Amino acid sequence: MNQGRAAELINGTIIKPGGTFSFNDIVGERTVANGFTTGTVINGGVFREELGGGVSQVATTMYNAGFFGGMEDVEHHPHAFYINRYPKGREATVYFGSLDLRWKNPTEYGVLVRSYVEKSTPSSPGKMHVELWSTKVYDKITAGSSGERNGRAPGKQYDDTPACVPQAPINGFDIDIYRTFYKDGKKVKTETDTANYQAADHVICGKKPKPKSDD
Repeated sequence: MNQGRAAELINGTIIKPGGTFSFNDIVGERTVANGFTTGTVINGGVFREELGGGVSQVATTMYNAGFFGGMEDVEHHPHAFYINRYPKGREATVYFGSLDLRWKNPTEYGVLVRSYVEKSTPSSPGKMHVELWSTKVYDKITAGSSGERNGRAPGKQYDDTPACVPQAPINGFDIDIYRTFYKDGKKVKTETDTANYQAADHVICGKKPKPKSDD
């Protein structure tokens, strides 16, 4: 539901030449009054249930539309730790009031944003769609990546609060993402961005077991 609401608010947005798209400005605060419900977010390095959870799927799809559409990256934030449903290093999270997704239209043409959710069926999962409509500037834009480096191991923590969401351990790492632009059959430029993922602890909901004493 939150993905559909965010997509609805974004759909039809026009970014003029030199203008900047801001996810938080357009979608607004994720409140009940604004049409959002509770979902899963990352807060303090662990999963929590909060209003608007799940809109990062919209932000990630929007980020990739801007990435391959040749938009200028103004602000984006990878998740604190890597979530395997997203492309490594090429994803974005948002949090109203602190983390935004912004890209600038560097072309001389306006950009129309089309966004919608293809609902799931009994035989297929739902899909998030974001399209940027404009006059084509580059022949193509491709993505590449380095290998993972600086591996970081997760720990373990117990949480006996009502807010606990169980979480499997996830390794942390750094990775470089390359964006290469081609025009008139030639490579024009390559940009590099680095994503740094912290390790995510194994979270167990409940009290930490007391150590066994030796009899």
